[in-house]
Amino acid sequence: MSILTSSTSLSYPLYACEFDPEDASKLVVGGGGGASRTGVGNKISLLTITNQDSVIYHTSELELSKEEDNVTSLAVSHPKGKPISVYAGVNSSPEAQKKGNNEHLRVFGIKPESRAKSPIPPAIKELGRSKLFNTKDVNAYQRLLRLSSPFEGSAQVGVCASGLSQQPEIAIFDVTSDNISASPKPRGLLELEREPSDLDVIQTDKDEYLLVYCDDYRLFTHRIKKGVTEEPRCVFSMPDEDTTGIKGKPAFRSLRFLTPTFVLAAANLPKRTGVVLQGFRLPAKVEDNARLALSAKLPKAIMQATGMTVRNLSPPSSPAAKYGDCQFAVAVTGVDNSIYLYTLEHQAVSNVELIINCHPFGVLARVHAAQITDVALSHFGPPAKSTSRTQYVKLASVSVQNSVRVHHIPLRKVIDRNAPLQRGGPPRQPRYVVALKPQVRSPRGIIIAAAVVMALLAVILQASLEVRGLSQPVVHAHRFVPLSWQLQQHPRDAVRAASRQHEGKLIQLLAAQKLGPDGGGRPVVVRENAEAGEHGIEVTSAPHDEAGPPARSWEELPAEQRAAWKERLRRAGHWGEDMGESVFKGVLFSELAGVVGAMVG
Repeated sequence: MSILTSSTSLSYPLYACEFDPEDASKLVVGGGGGASRTGVGNKISLLTITNQDSVIYHTSELELSKEEDNVTSLAVSHPKGKPISVYAGVNSSPEAQKKGNNEHLRVFGIKPESRAKSPIPPAIKELGRSKLFNTKDVNAYQRLLRLSSPFEGSAQVGVCASGLSQQPEIAIFDVTSDNISASPKPRGLLELEREPSDLDVIQTDKDEYLLVYCDDYRLFTHRIKKGVTEEPRCVFSMPDEDTTGIKGKPAFRSLRFLTPTFVLAAANLPKRTGVVLQGFRLPAKVEDNARLALSAKLPKAIMQATGMTVRNLSPPSSPAAKYGDCQFAVAVTGVDNSIYLYTLEHQAVSNVELIINCHPFGVLARVHAAQITDVALSHFGPPAKSTSRTQYVKLASVSVQNSVRVHHIPLRKVIDRNAPLQRGGPPRQPRYVVALKPQVRSPRGIIIAAAVVMALLAVILQASLEVRGLSQPVVHAHRFVPLSWQLQQHPRDAVRAASRQHEGKLIQLLAAQKLGPDGGGRPVVVRENAEAGEHGIEVTSAPHDEAGPPARSWEELPAEQRAAWKERLRRAGHWGEDMGESVFKGVLFSELAGVVGAMVG
């Protein structure tokens, strides 16, 4: 299977995108030229993407005021049986902001399409606008916006954060479930020390929610519950040095809930040296801190991350439902305008929950020609009826160059054999995972490298034993090391080594004398004998009383005789320069006739 791609271009730069949570074929995008009077309009568009032909259709569009700012953030709510609501960050006009009236949160409604075949597209209209921030800073705008995932019969909560404000804030509000009273109801306002890098919100129980946000180096949580007033709590601070060994703190860039227990963060390493995905286990007790549960370094090609989106491929049916075994699809955008795709597994064994196996399954290189401004994965729910048709999760990305790309990631069914099966109960339910094979780093290279290292160690050990004379020659190390190394060992070892390197009879007899049980009583004698081969040298070993004509020890020979003997022995192959003179100790030599300086006995 492969990833299919759809693309289109619009008439304005795009800054935000989000899928309809009830219909993955619907994508809402927004952006524009702002209030700069460049002639580029500010718009919100509804696009329709088909699985059959992978075509993106321009369904509806609403042009916004050119006196106001462009769409900077966007979220979509679609309660079952109700119209689509689009929440967007749009700053009021500069004149209104100077008066302290910046209605930055807008709500738009999309009228559902008629079942009858009609050429009239669904209409997009503005339903309301609100001011949730207290800041009077004219540079402030609504940079971040998130809604809790929808559950049937439960209300959603939204959170938005300011950007470029001297007094950073996070506003919490209730998401309306109809298109009549569209203005969201404020639920709380958090005043922060630093501007948040990212945030997310998740529903944990009936009317209970959990907010998580981060600045560059700290991770915070905040419980949202009626009747409960709590301050945000810092649960993790980035250490001064990451496990990568790079000095300086990695900085949080993006943050998303996986489950109420785990969050996933993309952090940029210092000096544009890379990106790391970090999974955190949130504390169960107020006094505890978050713990790092997973860490994965992204490829070196992605010097910095610009965004991230995450989608559970087996979402729970209710806020309080247990998260079982499931897989998450993860997409990280980089400054190189590429998208890096990962899968991440959540496993539940008894009461223990784990996040494991963060593996890449693809890289979408150079998706856009200009900066990627937003990325989103479509919601996915298993089909109500069993089907053989391939299921997809869609990945949308937009850029400042007006381009929209949608990638169709194929899924496949799996049945967990370890899932409990009750007698007489329903069969094990299948779940969906990404159909593309994960690019798991094979252990083959590590095994081969380890085998090579072990082989080299074995060769070195064998060579050492051979040099010491403690092993029969296998690698013949004595041929590659100076004999002086060998002679530094025990004399027996030296003679053994010498006997293997020089095959003359002298060395053979010396080896027999040193190693034999009675060799000490048989001196080695070297004589000049014209009848003993072409070099005229005779080497014998005999008892003291059968040593023959008088001979002298090496130390008793004059220098001229020693020099002459060394040359004769070298030519005959009995001795080598690298052996030194120590091997002649205990050997008797007859005098060479005609050598100047010979002593007459």
